[in-house]
Amino acid sequence: MNDIYQIFIGSMIVAFSGAMVPGPMLTLVISSVAKKGFWTSFFIVVGHSLLELVVVIGFLLGILKYLENPVIVKIIGILGGVFLLYIGVDIIISIFKKKYAIDFKSIVKKRTITGKSTGTVILQGILISLMNPYWYIWWISIGAAFLIKSVKFNTPGISSFYIGHISADFIWYLFIGFLINTGRKFFNQKIYNCILAACSAFLFYLGIRFIIEALT
Repeated sequence: MNDIYQIFIGSMIVAFSGAMVPGPMLTLVISSVAKKGFWTSFFIVVGHSLLELVVVIGFLLGILKYLENPVIVKIIGILGGVFLLYIGVDIIISIFKKKYAIDFKSIVKKRTITGKSTGTVILQGILISLMNPYWYIWWISIGAAFLIKSVKFNTPGISSFYIGHISADFIWYLFIGFLINTGRKFFNQKIYNCILAACSAFLFYLGIRFIIEALT
């Protein structure tokens, strides 16, 4: 039982180290919570967690080993980098076109999402993870190492790893969602655009870095 507990704590701490690094998912959480309210952060992580459950199952079925191919890793890095650059450009263009214009006076009244939009937000949580090359790299390195250790303890070990891992994601991104949601009354369009521009700049940085690392 002590080993299971250690797997849970270790998995959570390592996951925090990844979740707290700014990336595409943080950008999505910030923009989505500012538009639709706190609960979008929860459903984004639900989508992310469902995808990672598929990865865990895939690992157990022996599928994950195919991602260890250096050529595949390079392709993922290049395509992911290009996509991140595209998103960064799209955000900047959207700012100038006022695509993200928000009525901050009435936004407090719009803190719920509909059942239909919930599915869309969950899907966004899945897609935002799939486009991040670091997500793949994490799973074929750190994630795989943890799973190898967890498999020794069968279902309890694997469950402990998975629950510990996604717990870190939920705790961190719900905290970010809470900060954005509660501080929203102090927002204005200029501040919001500045945040989006900063996120866009970071996506440019990530995209270029992913491509360079894939080519070197």
